[in-house]
Amino acid sequence: MRILQAVGISSAWAIGAGTVADVYSVHERGNALGIYFTGQFAGPLFGPIFGGFLVERWGWQSVFWLLFVIGCILLLLVVFTMEETYRDESVWGKEYNPDGKEPEAKSEETVVDTKMVNPLAALALLRHPFVFICATATGFAFGGMFAIENMLPDLYTTTYGFSASLIGLSFISPGLGEVIGSLISGKLSDIFLRRNVQKRDGEAVPEDRLAPNVWPCAFILNPLSFFLWGWPVEKGWNVWVSIIMFGIQCFAMVNVFNPVMSYLVDAVSHRGASVTAAANLVRMIWTFALSLIANPMTRAVGPGWVTFFFGMLNLVWAFLVLLLKVKPSVRKYSGY
Repeated sequence: MRILQAVGISSAWAIGAGTVADVYSVHERGNALGIYFTGQFAGPLFGPIFGGFLVERWGWQSVFWLLFVIGCILLLLVVFTMEETYRDESVWGKEYNPDGKEPEAKSEETVVDTKMVNPLAALALLRHPFVFICATATGFAFGGMFAIENMLPDLYTTTYGFSASLIGLSFISPGLGEVIGSLISGKLSDIFLRRNVQKRDGEAVPEDRLAPNVWPCAFILNPLSFFLWGWPVEKGWNVWVSIIMFGIQCFAMVNVFNPVMSYLVDAVSHRGASVTAAANLVRMIWTFALSLIANPMTRAVGPGWVTFFFGMLNLVWAFLVLLLKVKPSVRKYSGY
């Protein structure tokens, strides 16, 4: 059942980013993607809070009844309110329009593509180095965060004596970090892109999405917050240290995640949903792997060394993301 659930949500993750790429022009796409990712990251804020109280009051089955009701509501909204947004690049074009005027050739009619659909075609995008680097970067950042979510309940129960409801409340910090970070990164993405576009007389490049806010988060806040989550828990420090550090880690994570995914969507804008799906596949594989080893490693060496390992993974891979920024030739090598 969990596999079927994952199959269902995967389409929303991929198609959502593609829809944003279809509807919004490049100079306003960063903020739109920031809002879109905020919806995804709001789950860790509200889910554990409601889930903790539901489990204590009505048992674990009540969580799945709530998810069933929410799923039915979302299905009705998708069926009756969502419209097709397929973007035909020969009509819309990819260029940045500094005057904000719509191209004369734009058509309001839905474009129907009659080509045969190959569901595995998106995987071919992973052969491009810049796609694989971005997918793995988001995989390490998101996967490390998800692994901490798996480690946290047992550690907070044994170390601090937390109940299910208190564990749920502890997720307010990471949830706020993700939501605030996502909104801020989206705004900054468009601000820095417009500034760079003006310097180039109206030309936008995907590397503009890797804005200055990415680097302090990728090289300092993200790895440091990993280090300072596991060791305080292992040493039995005040629980607020790890709660605050988890919030900072999630804030830093989305300031890496959102710009990198926006970069991919801009670089492969005519296949925004496909490149997002390819990146999602790699990200979820890393999320599965890091979550799988997190608790056994914690029992073997302690949470301090486990999160130190996660932090080093993110720190080392951040240099490859920086390479994409300073060497656009990596992207151009693949023909994009």
